Amino acid sequence: MITHEAGETQVCGRPQKVATLGPSLLELSLTLETQPIGHAEYFPFPTERFDQPSEQIPYLGQRMTGQPFNVGTAESPSLDAIAKLKPDLILGDITKNKDEYALLSKIAPTLLFDYSGAETTWQSDLKALGQALQKSQKAEAVIAESEQRLAKLKQDFKPLVTRQPNVLLLLSEQINQGVRIETPNSSCGALLEEVGFQVLVPSELAQSDQDSHVISLEALPELKADWILIEGFNSDITAKARSPEERQLQTVRKTWEGDAIAQSLPASKEGKVYFTTVYLCHALLGPLGTDLFLSDLRQQLSR
Repeated sequence: MITHEAGETQVCGRPQKVATLGPSLLELSLTLETQPIGHAEYFPFPTERFDQPSEQIPYLGQRMTGQPFNVGTAESPSLDAIAKLKPDLILGDITKNKDEYALLSKIAPTLLFDYSGAETTWQSDLKALGQALQKSQKAEAVIAESEQRLAKLKQDFKPLVTRQPNVLLLLSEQINQGVRIETPNSSCGALLEEVGFQVLVPSELAQSDQDSHVISLEALPELKADWILIEGFNSDITAKARSPEERQLQTVRKTWEGDAIAQSLPASKEGKVYFTTVYLCHALLGPLGTDLFLSDLRQQLSR
């Protein structure tokens, strides 16, 4: 029996046909060298299959060797599309797929995990999936390797933290349509603090247990940030871009550069505004995403 967020599920034999309902579950599956037959992305995708995953799925697509069928979105998977694939294991998210759990379980054994924020513990989820896939040793090895990698990255960040310790963490698709400020309770906020930075929030929100709040651009100058990190996304997955990762950032980057208040901030004037994607901070919360986020950030800050 496999213990997960929705209870306990019996998985017989070693599953060969896995369906992943969301990027976070795809990350876990690929971490254990298991390619899915069906996948649901964050945003609606217009084709029946991910026939060019490296150009369609941010970050993880380049690790995929097959062309999985499109089974809807992470929050609204197509039960019919999943059933047609006859999977022998389905991986989902407790916050997104709880209502469909009973129906999904009728199709195949279904495991639901929690990917809702800073308290996410991907290690226990990976162990559970390793048990289900009969790859427990691989799961343990990945966890050990990730811990070593994180320890090294913490050391690498020390001189950067010393020079510019205070960071403002923002999230937006288009700056002129709204901005959220993320707190240390968010996934990437927690990671930034773990490597030594201080994630700034307005004083009135200092005791908040929320992971983000809406904030006006006019309030940003009051926060004395050494640098700014903006999490961007783009719900238009058909927009032309050099890569799926760049597609996620092109709109927020353009609207930030075109906003007078944003450009008046000291961090903007000093060239200390950096960008990452919502994918890394809200979807890929496991070993691959953690390493990608911190490695890319270190590279940006070191330029």
